[in-house]
Amino acid sequence: MADNWEVALIAVIERELEQLKWLIESERTGAEDIGKGDVQAQISRVCGLTDLSNPDGLPLSETTIAKLRQQNEAAMNAVRARVFGAPQGPR
Repeated sequence: MADNWEVALIAVIERELEQLKWLIESERTGAEDIGKGDVQAQISRVCGLTDLSNPDGLPLSETTIAKLRQQNEAAMNAVRARVFGAPQGPR
């Protein structure tokens, strides 16, 4: 990671990913007043940020690209768990 802004980008996505997991869990348990729109908006936000790793996105280091792809996979796993009821894996 060549630049501090890349580190900051990864940190922001980590927080957004944790928010996504919280929203999904809250929706599942009914502990909070969470609607499908809340979860969908968070999915869009996380995936929009992780899509920056695509070739036409920002010029990023290989390390950052790899991390963004890992984060995208984590988001997709959370979505799959929501849809199919499978465990979300490590948090």
